[in-house]
Amino acid sequence: MGKKRDIPKYEQTHPPHLASAATLKAEGLKPHRDQLPAALFLYKARDSESLSALYERDQCVPLEDKNEASLPPVER
Repeated sequence: MGKKRDIPKYEQTHPPHLASAATLKAEGLKPHRDQLPAALFLYKARDSESLSALYERDQCVPLEDKNEASLPPVER
């Protein structure tokens, strides 16, 4: 098994340079294929709580346009 790493955990708020996958998607980004979460975010509401992975925005890549991804490569 891999070595366990310490990962920060934020509750209710987190630094602006970190974002969840859902937030990144809304911004047209996604985590890089090999990118590991930089932190965890615990959000507590009155009757529930949720845990999300947070990623470094500056390491993320643009989402692929589904229309462009399905087109054959352009010949030069």
